[in-house]
Amino acid sequence: MDSSSDFLAQCFYNSLSPDAKPRKAAEDGLNEAANAPNFALAVLRLVGTPTYHEVIRRAAAVNFKNHIRQRWAPDRDSEFNPIPADEKNQIKTLIVTLMVSSSPRVQSQLSEALSLIGKHEFPRAWTSLLPELVDNLRQLASQGNYNYAAINGILGTANSIFKKFRYEYADNDLCIDLKYCLDIFAAPLLEIFLKTAVLIDSAAAAGASAETLKPLFESQRLCCRIFYSLNFQGMPEFFEDHIKEWMTEFGKYLTSTDPAVPDDLRAAVCENIILYMEKGEEAFYPYLNGFAGAVGNLLFNVSRDHTCDRLAVTAIKFLTAVSTSVHHDFFGDNEVVRRICAEIVIPNARLREDDEEMFGMNYIEYVRRDMEGDDLDTRRRIACDLLKGIATKHKQQVTDIVSALIQNLMSSYDANPTENWKDKHCAMYLVVSLASKKLRGIDVLTNEIVNVENFFGRVIVPELQSQDVNAYPMLKAGALKFFTMSRTQLPKDTVINLLPDLARFLGAKSNVVHSYAACCIEKLLQVKDGVGARYTAVDLGSLFIKLLMNNLFNALTLEESEENQYIMKCIMRVIGVAEISRDIADPCCIGLTSILNQVCKNPKNPIFNHYLFESVAVLVRRACDRDVSLIPDFEAMLFPCFEMILAKSVAEFFPYAFQLLAQLVELNQPPISPSYMPVFMLLLEPKLWNANSNVPALVRLLQAFLLKAPQELNQEGRLSQVLGIFAQLVSSPSTEERGFHLLNSVIENLEFPIIAPYMRHIWAVLFTRLKKKETVRFTKSLVIFMSLFLIKHGPANLIDTMNSVKEEADIFKDILNKFWIPKLKLITGHIEVKLVAVASCRLICESPVLLDPAAPRPWGKMLDGIVTLLSKPEEHRVEEEPEMPDVAENVGYTATFVNLYNAGKQEEDPLKCIKDPKQFLAASLSKLSAASPGRFPQIINQNLDAANQSAVMQLCRTYNCPVV
Repeated sequence: MDSSSDFLAQCFYNSLSPDAKPRKAAEDGLNEAANAPNFALAVLRLVGTPTYHEVIRRAAAVNFKNHIRQRWAPDRDSEFNPIPADEKNQIKTLIVTLMVSSSPRVQSQLSEALSLIGKHEFPRAWTSLLPELVDNLRQLASQGNYNYAAINGILGTANSIFKKFRYEYADNDLCIDLKYCLDIFAAPLLEIFLKTAVLIDSAAAAGASAETLKPLFESQRLCCRIFYSLNFQGMPEFFEDHIKEWMTEFGKYLTSTDPAVPDDLRAAVCENIILYMEKGEEAFYPYLNGFAGAVGNLLFNVSRDHTCDRLAVTAIKFLTAVSTSVHHDFFGDNEVVRRICAEIVIPNARLREDDEEMFGMNYIEYVRRDMEGDDLDTRRRIACDLLKGIATKHKQQVTDIVSALIQNLMSSYDANPTENWKDKHCAMYLVVSLASKKLRGIDVLTNEIVNVENFFGRVIVPELQSQDVNAYPMLKAGALKFFTMSRTQLPKDTVINLLPDLARFLGAKSNVVHSYAACCIEKLLQVKDGVGARYTAVDLGSLFIKLLMNNLFNALTLEESEENQYIMKCIMRVIGVAEISRDIADPCCIGLTSILNQVCKNPKNPIFNHYLFESVAVLVRRACDRDVSLIPDFEAMLFPCFEMILAKSVAEFFPYAFQLLAQLVELNQPPISPSYMPVFMLLLEPKLWNANSNVPALVRLLQAFLLKAPQELNQEGRLSQVLGIFAQLVSSPSTEERGFHLLNSVIENLEFPIIAPYMRHIWAVLFTRLKKKETVRFTKSLVIFMSLFLIKHGPANLIDTMNSVKEEADIFKDILNKFWIPKLKLITGHIEVKLVAVASCRLICESPVLLDPAAPRPWGKMLDGIVTLLSKPEEHRVEEEPEMPDVAENVGYTATFVNLYNAGKQEEDPLKCIKDPKQFLAASLSKLSAASPGRFPQIINQNLDAANQSAVMQLCRTYNCPVV
């Protein structure tokens, strides 16, 4: 393929054509040429050739940048070939000079390309870069015409490559790289910063236009961002020596009344002084009060327009950092705090026009910010954080001033509710923000600054009891949010009396209001008193439940709330608490299946969909726990949904459908309905197992069939098909654990004569996989499987089937010494620990292989492992069942497996008859030693450490099982 400059130039020109045919031909030509040697170098040289038109050079620069991104250091599985080392070196030699000499638009593309290269090469593989940047920077600064487009290109590149010092872990290598950069760039940075400051002062004095000053201020902003990167790990010596020069200029930009000074420069200055505050840099302290005053004055005058948000937020953050530091005395003056509250906090806490617009136009985003805490960097949140910061050292002052301000706001509202409703909303927001505190990971309201109960009764309850749910919707939303956040403090009777009002708000036209009502109900039902729920089915009552469920389902018919995730989560929670009788279960199932049929047509909201399936699962579980006669009703209503999901290949719903089917199979008593057999046959089709997202649910469903219909497995070669699935799963580290789950179910539910012909094949698959790739998870699963096999079918069958894999080879002993004994200590989980401990105990007490007097060492080592396993503290070996997790972070738009908490599989204990594995061990050892007096204490002394010897003796004494 031709990669000459003229050919490439023509391709770049045609790639911009409005006509599709030449544009497509040009793109194809460039894609083919990109694979040729020195393509990137040829494009870069074209960019630097002034005889080509600016449009062509700009298109070439964009192509070069993208080529660098794709091919400089491609991922291992990338489709792109990497750029050869020789070509890389030539590019690095040319790019800085070309960038500096290019037009602004081309320069920005080359600067970005240079930064991309720098991420991989700088500094150790590109030691010439920084000296070259500095040489060009000084040369440009010494020229009379001051080419700030080029200067800013260099500074922008430096800013990009220095960002690593903000985010990477401060190990020794990073510190060496930082010192290298400081030694070369710190002085030139200060030089250009001060030189530009002088130019700004002289230009401003001469009446220069804002357009003239713009590149100069941009230069200063870039210098500030580089300052931030180079100081992020701590104040370097050079900056400490020259702190006066830096702080003087920083102060000028914060105190200047010149409207030409851009907000983003001031915000960058604020971030620098916040950095010094947070790092506790002593050299900065002499300047602190001056900056605090300057920032305060700046905030008194900053516009409330959203374009000034970044400046306002960073400036308030600085004052917050001061308020919580040892220098908080700045806020000791009542007048200072009063003015901050009145002129900074209140104005920024008020609703703005864009808040009202978001409330009405984008309710999901509004709820996410306001209720779910995604407003961390908003003016409203940061302003209240400042007040909380001041209160940490000056609590009484803040309490008195805030109380007066809230009273003023409420008086204003009372005087004219129609005009001044935003004052009441501001008062609500202030109280919620100032009283909120994290308690065990949950946002709750405390009385530290404001009396929450008093405010609730005086301000919130009247809003909640208002009969017009559509009047002043933002006030209603504020009241519902307050109710939600104060849920743990409010008396139970107060909450129960307000539940009918919450149910009414589910019918509000505002999406935010009925979403907040659903959130409030859902979170109230999670409140605990000690270990139990505060609100139970008795508190809700059957009549209220019917009304509540009716209102919840009706809310899903309101405009833009057809897939409202907050309402569906509330439905799930209510079903989980309520007493589910037939007259509640039937309409709920009809409502849920109707919604499911709709979302199957076009799944859009993965969180809503997850809570929809959770709702179905909890409905089935709760209703059938109470009345098993409902199972056929659920099957009749849900099977058509499952058939539609499978028929229409709604792939993201496959894992959910299989989990629900497993739940229904497990609820049945054998023999299960013939209607399940088509599903069982479908399970054996290999194509379903190719998608990893299906595997956990498919395994769960197949386990359910093995439990409830094991006889079906021993027909028409189905067991061979199941074992083929097991072999496929166990061959991959990503699915190996699921393969063992399936195999364990086969062993647990089928008699030995049925599985015996297949055991040689099963062991061969496992040993081949073990030889190919040994992982901790695989070996732990193998030990658990061997233990289960031994418990179900005895030590002799275990050893004989393992040794049958290879004649004249004692495979069992090899596996025992290399894997079983060493991995004993790694087993976790209450059932798994008991299973492995009892199986290992039976092995050393019943198997002739372990009891062979000529081989006492394996016996002793295995006993040592058993004792270590059973001696672990409970919290180290028991995996607690978590409460239902929040799924917001776990679900997405692609087909992935997300566990249905409410359809969870109940783990069966294969050793229900043994309550205490320690007692079983002590009794087994006592019985064994009685048959061979004196032998085993000697082995114990030789193979167990002192702690485990003592533990064995203590066990036997505890359970009165002496070792002879």
